[in-house]
Amino acid sequence: MSVILIRGYALSKIKAAVVGAGLIAGKKHIPAFLRHKNKVELVALCDLNQDGARKLASQFGVPRVYSDLGEMIEKEKPDLVDICTPPKTHVRLAVEAMNRGCNVLIEKPMALTVAECDQIVEASKRNGVKVCVGHSDLFYYPFMEARELVKSGAIGEFRGMRIMLSTPTDYMTSREDHWAHKLPGGVIGESGPHIVYMTLAFINPIRKVSVDAMKVLDFPWSRYDDYRINLIGDKAISSVSLSYTTDQWAARLDILGERGILTLDLEGMYLVNSRRPKLSPVPVALSILSESGQIMQNLVSKGVRLAAGKYENTHDIIVSRFVDSIRDNTDSPVSAEEGREAVRVLNMIVDKLDADKPGSNGDRDLALGRASSPVA
Repeated sequence: MSVILIRGYALSKIKAAVVGAGLIAGKKHIPAFLRHKNKVELVALCDLNQDGARKLASQFGVPRVYSDLGEMIEKEKPDLVDICTPPKTHVRLAVEAMNRGCNVLIEKPMALTVAECDQIVEASKRNGVKVCVGHSDLFYYPFMEARELVKSGAIGEFRGMRIMLSTPTDYMTSREDHWAHKLPGGVIGESGPHIVYMTLAFINPIRKVSVDAMKVLDFPWSRYDDYRINLIGDKAISSVSLSYTTDQWAARLDILGERGILTLDLEGMYLVNSRRPKLSPVPVALSILSESGQIMQNLVSKGVRLAAGKYENTHDIIVSRFVDSIRDNTDSPVSAEEGREAVRVLNMIVDKLDADKPGSNGDRDLALGRASSPVA
C-alpha cells in the first residue's frame, strides 16, 4: 500500500493483482481497476496461459505477468488479489492468497459448495483479511434505488418479487467448450447466482425452492436451457424465469409491495414505481403517464451521468467500494457470509434438478406436485 496526495490529504493507494486472464477479467475487472487509478494500482496479472495473459496485459498496460500465484504475491506484495478464474479453483486460490496476507475479491459464485465457502470464511477470519464476492447485479443503479425504496417503506410492506433473466444462446449454451457446462447444474451455475443473491437482498433466509426445467434446444452438452424457479422465504416468494434459448439479453424485476410495484430494467437502467389500485380508465391512464415519465427521467439521469463522467457500471462500483473498505477498514460491500448463503441456495436448486431427473423418486414427486426442496 502506497501513499498519494489528493487535494492536500494523504491517502493510501491499494496495490491489486488479477488472477485469470479470461473474458470477465478483460471485459469487467481490469477496466474497473484502471478507472480507479486515483486509489488503486494494478500491478500484475497471473494466469497459467502465459500467451493469453501477456496479450491481455499488453492490451491494458498491466506491467508484469506471472504464472504462479505464490511467486506473484511474493514479488508484488499486493493488498488485493482479484480471482477471475473458473469456480472450481476459487477456494484454493482464495485461501492461498489470504494465507499470504492478501484481501480477496472473488467472482461469483464464491465457491462450488458450502464446505468450500466455509474454508474461505475461516481463512478470512484467521488471517484478518477481507473477502468481497462479485455479486455485481446488486450495484446496478435501479437495484440500489429499489432496495432503498423498499427499506423506506415507499411501496408499503414487501410482498414478493419476480425476476426474468435471458442470456443469449451463443453466450454459453451453444458453446460446447464453455466452462459453465462443467458446473453443477450446467449453465444455471453461471448465471443462477444472480437470481439467488438478488432475491436474498429482499427475502432472507430462503427456506425452500421449487424448480421446473426444460430442454428446448438441441445441444447435448447442455442439460437444460429454460427454467422456472420459486425461491420461498418465511413471508414472501421470488418467482424466477431463466432462459438461454433466444438471442436476447434481459434482466428485469418486479418488486411487489402492498401499496405499489417497482419495475426494474437493469440493462435499460431504469426503475418505475407503479401505482394502480383501481382499474377505471382515468387512474389507469394516469398510471401509464406516470410510468412513461419516470422512464424518461431515468434515461435523462443516465445521460447526465455519462456526460459528466460520473456514470459507473456495476464492477466499477464494487471494485471502488471494496478498495475503500480495505483502505478505511470498513465492511466489505459483499461479505464472504453473503457469498456462502448464495451458494447454499444455488445448491438447493441444483439438488432439486438432480432429484427430478427422469426415473428418480424426485421425478415421481414432481408429477405429484411435490417439487419443493426445504432447507436441510
